[in-house]
Amino acid sequence: MNLSPNEIVEDTRAYYSNSFGKRILEELFLNSYRTIKSVYLFKNFDEYLIQLKSDKNEDKKEQYWNASYYEKLTDYVKISIAFENYNKAVLIQKGFLVHKIQKNNKTKELFKKQNNGEPIRIEEFKSISSFIRERNIDKYYLEGLQNGFPTIGYSVTLSEKYQRIILLDNELLFRLKEINKLRNQLHFFTDFKGAFEVNSHISKWKYIKEKSIEIIENEIKTNANKV
Repeated sequence: MNLSPNEIVEDTRAYYSNSFGKRILEELFLNSYRTIKSVYLFKNFDEYLIQLKSDKNEDKKEQYWNASYYEKLTDYVKISIAFENYNKAVLIQKGFLVHKIQKNNKTKELFKKQNNGEPIRIEEFKSISSFIRERNIDKYYLEGLQNGFPTIGYSVTLSEKYQRIILLDNELLFRLKEINKLRNQLHFFTDFKGAFEVNSHISKWKYIKEKSIEIIENEIKTNANKV
């Protein structure tokens, strides 16, 4: 079967051929990069640090209050979205399925493995599946995936079994898990007391900012050099 990209449901194009997959990966990595660069704290980091170190609240300006409170939850969400795209792109790039498997007679064993947190190789899934035509939209898709093509959860990509494939830096992984938990909680403004707490806070977010942007930029450059 020789199909063009327009003949395949977008969600499953990456599983059809290497050339189709490459385009999807480029989009995922670029979306990840654009999202991480839009994080308010990262965009205003230098000014935020100046205001954070100020002793008096009246000396603290828009960047401090936005990064500490008004934009904080949005930043958590953006960081999580950026690395959800990044993690799933790396999984596809390394030959692993990111979509959820539908349970039927042919897929029940792989469904069970995936449900237990085991990464599934694309080729292993394709060995029991095939591209079939969806009559309603006159396009092809990979049979055996759940309706609507949902993907595995972001938290799943942060698990030990998936991180053996993705290989994020251990400290960054710890921080991403922390951020992922925080974005699902109620958020209150907490001022920082004392030089140690301020310095610890600065050190943590400086690392997250620099490492996040670095890892995504490097992946984009690496893929560009393969062209």
